[in-house]
Amino acid sequence: MKERFNSACSENCSGDRLYRIFFWLLAIGSLLVFFWGIWSIPLLTHNEGRRLVVLREMMANNSWLIPTMNGQVYLEKPPLFYWSGAPFALLADSTAEWVLRLPSGISAMCLVWMLVLGLKEQIGRWAALFGVLILITSSFFTAQARLAELEMLLTFCVFSSLLFYFNYIQHGGRSRLYGAYALIGLAFLTKGPVALLFFLPPILCYGLMTRDRTALKGLSDWRGWLLFAAVAFPWFLYINVKLQRAPLLSVISREMSDKIAGGESEPFYFYLQALAKGFVPWILVLLWKPRQQFKKLFATDAGRFFGLATLLPLILFSLMAFKRDKYILPLYPALAVWLGMALANVLEQVKQRRQSVTLVLTAFSALLIGGFIVYYAAIQAHTMSYRYSAFPPFAARLDRLRGNVPVYFFKEETIQLVYYYGKPIPVMQKEGLEKMLAEGKPFLLLATDKRIMDAMAPGVCLLESIKPFGETNKVLHIAASGPLCRPAAPGTLSS
Repeated sequence: MKERFNSACSENCSGDRLYRIFFWLLAIGSLLVFFWGIWSIPLLTHNEGRRLVVLREMMANNSWLIPTMNGQVYLEKPPLFYWSGAPFALLADSTAEWVLRLPSGISAMCLVWMLVLGLKEQIGRWAALFGVLILITSSFFTAQARLAELEMLLTFCVFSSLLFYFNYIQHGGRSRLYGAYALIGLAFLTKGPVALLFFLPPILCYGLMTRDRTALKGLSDWRGWLLFAAVAFPWFLYINVKLQRAPLLSVISREMSDKIAGGESEPFYFYLQALAKGFVPWILVLLWKPRQQFKKLFATDAGRFFGLATLLPLILFSLMAFKRDKYILPLYPALAVWLGMALANVLEQVKQRRQSVTLVLTAFSALLIGGFIVYYAAIQAHTMSYRYSAFPPFAARLDRLRGNVPVYFFKEETIQLVYYYGKPIPVMQKEGLEKMLAEGKPFLLLATDKRIMDAMAPGVCLLESIKPFGETNKVLHIAASGPLCRPAAPGTLSS
């Protein structure tokens, strides 16, 4: 008996020590993966440029409720993301790239550790830690955590609201229920009504499938919906009154028309491919005795709830015509919970060799996390340089190039250039171009490949072309009129 007790004690102590090692590996690893080097790489995407320009103009104009971009009112997205970046920008007295990347990194960091704190009792401490491991080694999730874009803040708000609601179902308590409604209200204020697709269908289906009265009763709580409205709608109402516009209706219309009936149509399995790629190698764990695995997952409340939180939004977004990888980022944490539970189940099935397998898994995880850290710290800037290398030097010499004449974009702006230029560059349409030419006014004109031929009217000459220019390998053409006009260098106009 004494020997058996000592053996069990030794196993538990060894397991606790291994758990602590794994915990600190993930704690330090997540900090480095989400934040290390975010200050050393310029804008990577067009959307990062948008967010930074809007925040800079908010600060410059003290216009915190009516966003502008490139000098024009910009109501494409609600303002919560800009507001979340404002404290960092004010504290640092800067709108550098890293400042507005902090909300995304902090959202990712809070999300993964909320997963551990909120679910370790329901799914087990190892399964919860595996969920963290899976997220911080998901290439797409970590890439989004390091960008100044909306999706990671949206993902944090959506997953937090689901986590609060699940704990409300399990333990009751109005504070949990109202926390869920407040957080989904914040998600709405981040990206509009699309946030509700990750919240309502899974909870409703879970309540109906399990006949859980608490789940269904929570959805009919008028106080919760009133709290949601109090968080989500005041900014929209303010804009309606102040600008006599209806941004909520336009956001809903645009979201639905773009996604449901967008011009581009990807295949139904587009998001399945994205998830398989985003969760390599962990997605393979579902192939271990899959029938037994799925049966065991759906036998638990957490497995059912987070399984539905993955599957239903996945199906809904797969039915839409317009698809982008980032649209389904808010379901990544729910899938990570599922995969974490599945990985814990696999280890349970090999419990005779569990300690040695866990040691191998820990070593493999350390190597994987180390690879991510090395990539983001030393490699990404070189592999992604084509996305940003042309912007800072050209913005620095743009004033010298144009002299004292105005500079315009023709028909469409390149927002990353606006950010590095430091002030708005107006957009000129065809009518404005003809008017300025008729009046003989000199100007500098910036146009992309698909716009340059429309801009080349009599009296306009091409100065030079810059390639590559931006994330899609565009060409930026620089044209001029008046005294700036001189013959283009041979071969500068790319076809």
